Amino acid sequence: MTATADVVVVGAGPAGAATAALLAQRGHHVVLADRAAFPRDKACGEYLSPGAVDALERLGALPAISAADAAWLAGMQVSTARASFLINYGRAERRPALGIRRAVLDALLVEHAQRAGARVAERVHVRGAALEGERVVGVHVRDGDRVSLVRAHVTVAADGARSPVARSLRLDAPVRWPRRLGIVAHYAATSRDADHGVMEVGKHGYCGIAPVGERVVAAGLVTPLRAKRRGESTAAFFERQLATIPRAAEALAGMKRVTGFRGVAPLARRVRSVAGPGYLLVGDAAGFLDPFTGEGLFRALRGAELAADATERALERRDALPVGYAAERAAAFEEKERVCVLVQTFLASGPLFDYPLRRLAPPPPLAALFSDVLGDCAPARLALRPRYLAALLRP
Repeated sequence: MTATADVVVVGAGPAGAATAALLAQRGHHVVLADRAAFPRDKACGEYLSPGAVDALERLGALPAISAADAAWLAGMQVSTARASFLINYGRAERRPALGIRRAVLDALLVEHAQRAGARVAERVHVRGAALEGERVVGVHVRDGDRVSLVRAHVTVAADGARSPVARSLRLDAPVRWPRRLGIVAHYAATSRDADHGVMEVGKHGYCGIAPVGERVVAAGLVTPLRAKRRGESTAAFFERQLATIPRAAEALAGMKRVTGFRGVAPLARRVRSVAGPGYLLVGDAAGFLDPFTGEGLFRALRGAELAADATERALERRDALPVGYAAERAAAFEEKERVCVLVQTFLASGPLFDYPLRRLAPPPPLAALFSDVLGDCAPARLALRPRYLAALLRP
């Protein structure tokens, strides 16, 4: 593997591959390293909001992804046993959302980074950041029994929720809420008639079901961590929890499961800092909240744009300090995160979640704005304005 580079990006998921591609396009020597070989599967809702699709277009990767086995989605139907709301992207002025398997999406983004000029290194085990004083100067890589140093002016940690780079820098912070487990599997659909996904909400969890390819449906079940019994198999746990959301169980009843289960827990992450001397974090490594509102891949791709800009500034100054990155991430994501916290609060309250769904169903202006915010098409601050919240939540 290359011993020196301008930038080493650890983790070749959407955040890492997009960051590497953007920097390589600008002429920088980039190494993109991942412990996996692509294509590979990943536990994920496999949903790209319209805003995330826009980011793919800016990256230049959308033509290849559009030509792949994927499903364009006009919206998402969010339902409980008593109420329902359609997140609608089908209006003429809006791009649709996209359902696509991570095995397909990630491999295409890695290929895009490679074509842009990034050096891709698969099956590379990064143990953590390499430090000189307080500055990160690259990463320690394990190859069998041998550990070597890959030096870089800037290290980008895009290595997921259990980031070895962040852990080595002691950046992980405790997560107290929400404490949930996510399990994903693929099913063979009998037809490809559905042009939208569904999110079925039960008393203690929810299940998202959406097409992600030609006659392939992804089902993602989210449930409290404490619900899994000791010694219970993942398959038995999935079926038991699915039964508590009857509409989701009914939707999957006629379909054959064609993959195993993939899981992730907890479905939230916090870090003490997203940047410092010689490094920055992006994607899930930089933190995330329960993915009910589907912003995970948008944050990965938009975050990659911010990470590439901050990295380039650091390279130009030659001080390896990504100045402004944390503030730019806050400006891009904090208001949407407040919306997500608001949704999670109602979601955790059980029957109370019915109330905003009923309010969103009849009045088009309320529903259209909330759809645009959840689809990353409109500033989240619009949904946080007192007048809008009053109209949504008043008795």
